[in-house]
Amino acid sequence: MEPIVTANNLSRQVKTADGELTILDDIELSVMPGDAVAITGPSGSGKSTLLGLLAGLEDPSRGSIRLLGHELSELNQDEKAALRAGNVGFVFQAFYLLNGLTAIENVEIALELAGRDHQREAAGELLERVGLAERMNHYPPQLSGGEQQRVALARAFAVNPRVLFADEPTGNLDTASSELVADLFFDLRLQYGSALLLVTHDSTLAARCDRILTLGAGGRLQS
Repeated sequence: MEPIVTANNLSRQVKTADGELTILDDIELSVMPGDAVAITGPSGSGKSTLLGLLAGLEDPSRGSIRLLGHELSELNQDEKAALRAGNVGFVFQAFYLLNGLTAIENVEIALELAGRDHQREAAGELLERVGLAERMNHYPPQLSGGEQQRVALARAFAVNPRVLFADEPTGNLDTASSELVADLFFDLRLQYGSALLLVTHDSTLAARCDRILTLGAGGRLQS
């Protein structure tokens, strides 16, 4: 069985006024289908940068990344986007919903980009699954933070993703909303069998994953 995501000798440096700053250094990582991996560490340790690199949203300074069997350095931006469409789901701390579209329309976009049929029906079923049957035709500004994140969950899982990238998915929520979203998040992950790469400061959330990796000083990954 081939890994969903692998990283070899992965490093990221940026130039600053004081010289070159190493954010990530010699990262080695492998995630198999269905694995749930939490990435923890202090603020500024490079967790979100690592997630962006693994998803092909950013380019490394050195090293290689394979996503869904493809070497990302061999793909252009359009090819990376085509690879992600229908295979990869994203959930962020900021919800990134389109305010000019209703909840159901925000979910339909993911299905449209993936070329899926019965988009309205499938989007509606996902919104029912996350408890928003009565809010499908509301716009994001009319929804609470927890409701917006549930729309984002429905959008992420609508394409039955092989891998899900999540960056602090409960970071902007109050305790009650955070617990509800976390339960839905892990229930859906099990239902769809998606691999998961989760960046979080929340030790309780991290403990629900199969493995916890920590980014420490100097951008080194520790298991």
